[in-house]
Amino acid sequence: MSASTAVDNAMNVQEKVQVLQSKLSRVAKQSLGRRFGALYDKIYRRDVLMEAWKRVRANHGAPGIDEQDFESIEKEIGVRTFLAEIRRELKQNRYQSVPVKRCWIEKEGKPDKRPLGIPIIRDRVVQMACKLVIEPIFETNFLPCSYGFRPKRGTKMAIKKIVQMVGFAKQTTILDADIKGFFDNVDHDILMKLVRKRISDPRVLRLIEGWLKAGVMEEGKFHESDGVGTPQGGVISPLLANIYLHSFDKMFTESNLSGTLIRYADDLVVATWGAGPYVRKRVEGMLNRLKLKTNAEKTRVVRAEDGFDFLGEHFRLRQIKNPRTRHRQHCVIWPSDRSMKRIREKVRKVVGRRYSMSLEEIIADLNPVLRGWDNYHKASDAQRKRIVKLNGFVRDRLSIFLKRKHNSEVKGFGRLSDSVLVRLGLYRFAA
Repeated sequence: MSASTAVDNAMNVQEKVQVLQSKLSRVAKQSLGRRFGALYDKIYRRDVLMEAWKRVRANHGAPGIDEQDFESIEKEIGVRTFLAEIRRELKQNRYQSVPVKRCWIEKEGKPDKRPLGIPIIRDRVVQMACKLVIEPIFETNFLPCSYGFRPKRGTKMAIKKIVQMVGFAKQTTILDADIKGFFDNVDHDILMKLVRKRISDPRVLRLIEGWLKAGVMEEGKFHESDGVGTPQGGVISPLLANIYLHSFDKMFTESNLSGTLIRYADDLVVATWGAGPYVRKRVEGMLNRLKLKTNAEKTRVVRAEDGFDFLGEHFRLRQIKNPRTRHRQHCVIWPSDRSMKRIREKVRKVVGRRYSMSLEEIIADLNPVLRGWDNYHKASDAQRKRIVKLNGFVRDRLSIFLKRKHNSEVKGFGRLSDSVLVRLGLYRFAA
């Protein structure tokens, strides 16, 4: 098969899946209470499974408990054969999910760790195929206050909304809420009841229940599901989280609370004109109905003038010194202390003690890290003053690297200047 034919086939698959999603979305919008009873056969469609493979493959990811990676599937089995077997299993109702591999990863900027569940690649593909089919249906119900893990929405929109409500609507009393262990406390019965509001196909429901009840393997030991939790790391987990918390969004929207909810997955803030403690009590009551609790230590009511953090940014209401402007205050943002700490830790980790590598190789590894972090804050239109100071930090880390590599302070610090680093292609934070 020629390269152009392969590209055409890939585009064909993507277009077919998009047509399917558009049809499902259109029908779902016509009746927001309709339950869909014939979806399972769409999950094992060849084009849907191929599109699911492409998306899962693009995310890379580590192997699950079977230790099977993408390269071995491509070289030893073949993608088409691999997907054909999945299709047969689904079509013949033989598919069964397997336990996820649990590992613990560090929370950036925090001393504790969080659990990550890694499904095997086969389960990831089926989860993605299921997500491709059911997501357009639930999307029609989701509310504008939800920004996380949704098509055509994201952090930039959530941040912009906060700036608008604080700076222009003057909602300057902020409830900064943290849901305690959300992914570990999702109640399966409540979640499945919410899923059934839109899905009645018993085979699709069995798929979802199977993933929830698959359990985990940790250090060779199987841990059975106890009826709560959805593993972070599962392809379908973010969608299930939004389905679960959509009930909270509805409760807030239908309440008489005067304020604006901005939710990104399990992170949320509420901007109000006052009565912060009362809003907090009501929000906690809504979450209790979903068997969720807020983290008492991290949940707080603050004034926007004192500042608060959300999605890696620090928000603060400040006076405008220009007397000609109609507005006397505006909301400014800059990278949060935690985000600054995180990028410094990443720089230290990338530079490390890899003394066998040249400075140019270290810079090549460092650039994507710096560029990705900077692009995030550029998109948010964050103030640049703190960001530019990171240039000095990066230069110092590279200088220390050279000093230790050559065991010479002269070679370590004497060689490096901003002009040398620019010539070597180091990414620089601009004002």
